[in-house]
Amino acid sequence: MSSMSSYSIGVSGLRNAQSGLSTTGHNMANSGAAGYTRQGNIQQDFLYRTHSESKVGLLQVGMGTDLSEIRQIRNKFFDADYRAEASTSNYYAVRYTTGQEVQNILGELESSYAAQDVVNNIWEALNELSIYPEGIETRGSFIETCKTFVNKMQDIQDGLYNYQMNLNGQIKTTVDDINKIVKDIAELNDKIVYHEMNGDHANDFRDSRNLLLDKLSSYLDITVKESANGSVNIIAHGHELLAHNAANTLGLKYSAAGYAFVEPVFSKSEDILSADDDSAISLFGDLTKENLNGGSQNCCGLLKSLLVSRGNTIGKYDTPESEVNNYLIPNVQKKFDNLVNGIVTLINDAFSSGNTVDLLGEHGVPVFTKTVDDKGYTTSNIQVNPILDSAEGYNHLALSPSGQIGDTSVILDTMKKWENNIDSFTDEQGNLYSVNNYYRSIIDDIAVEVHEAGTYYDEHNGLMTYVDNKRQTLSGVSIDEELSYMLKYQYAYQAASKFINIIDSMVDKVVNNMGVVGR
Repeated sequence: MSSMSSYSIGVSGLRNAQSGLSTTGHNMANSGAAGYTRQGNIQQDFLYRTHSESKVGLLQVGMGTDLSEIRQIRNKFFDADYRAEASTSNYYAVRYTTGQEVQNILGELESSYAAQDVVNNIWEALNELSIYPEGIETRGSFIETCKTFVNKMQDIQDGLYNYQMNLNGQIKTTVDDINKIVKDIAELNDKIVYHEMNGDHANDFRDSRNLLLDKLSSYLDITVKESANGSVNIIAHGHELLAHNAANTLGLKYSAAGYAFVEPVFSKSEDILSADDDSAISLFGDLTKENLNGGSQNCCGLLKSLLVSRGNTIGKYDTPESEVNNYLIPNVQKKFDNLVNGIVTLINDAFSSGNTVDLLGEHGVPVFTKTVDDKGYTTSNIQVNPILDSAEGYNHLALSPSGQIGDTSVILDTMKKWENNIDSFTDEQGNLYSVNNYYRSIIDDIAVEVHEAGTYYDEHNGLMTYVDNKRQTLSGVSIDEELSYMLKYQYAYQAASKFINIIDSMVDKVVNNMGVVGR
């Protein structure tokens, strides 16, 4: 082996030890950085020189080491598992939060003004009328109770609609966030490809990209595929979101005519497209036809959960079931509107149909009237009859078919119907309910929804944490471990330095102390 070759071997050792120290220092310096993946030097033999060949094999001498790559210590399968769990966890987090907010709007959680109270108050007011039908106080109290009932139900409807609009705003913000994340990933793709094509490593850029991919997975169900050149392609809900570093921009489209609700579509337009515009492809399609029962694989992504919680319509008692299927708030709106319609119809039929007579001997007037005549008795379209709500309007409250003051047959018949099952009060399974039981079924359904969403959230959030811990165990920086690597590379550097010093002393001996050749 020549002396110059020996120098090269020693220098390669110095160079690789120095690179190892640099990588170790970089790991320690970024140990607290979010999303940082520890790096490791991969070394390999540089060249071999063949000295002889025998039956046993070749006699070769190594010519030093070379730095093959500075590799991220990361497992792509852990990344895929983490992102899948993050997507599902965030879906149920939104469902759980929305369910709790609906309960708060209904006043069922820590409120002295619950919807159940105003429903029960009507029953109690009817009971008081049955005991003392001629009393001005009981008649006036019944009318005031009906006004409170209308106000409370309209407050609930307004609260649910306002929360729908809040979710609508969150959907717009989320779409903007997704577009920004995808744009940033595309820019990082360019940087990674550029640096790695030039022979540099781009691990810090890869860390930034992985952090963005983790964030994107909370919004959408994504599949990430890395190309040979180092860039990534992203598939979201079966659609290409980023392909060949070209972002497929998300835009917005009105979900239905007459509503301000929007849905995400693939469009580069900065304006919200009209509901009848078929030029853009929907990201999710028709969510009313998907299987979104608890535990379904379709339950993934914060954006989908916002859409499913908000719905595309305001539910009313006559809204087709197909339009509110899977939608949380429209379902609640439809059931509560049906409750209001049933109570209003029950009381109006009792007090104004047939031959009911008021205290003035006139035919009974309905307790509730419509604010807009050409629409049905919906929550937003009812009021207490202005005739009854006027001064001495209690005289127009018809409680008897005979006009006799003490006749309570109308009231008793109404109370009996109140306690019996009503045809319009039915659930998805076809079960019939009375007024009070129907209200309880609505509240129970919401409670079940909240409990189920909370259970699934806890389960998937726990799995996400578990996978992330495994990922951190592999990819996270351990200061103790890095110190051991630092010592290893330091000793390797010292050994290579001593090796060069020995070669240098040998060359010096040959050149300066062995005399002139030929004498």
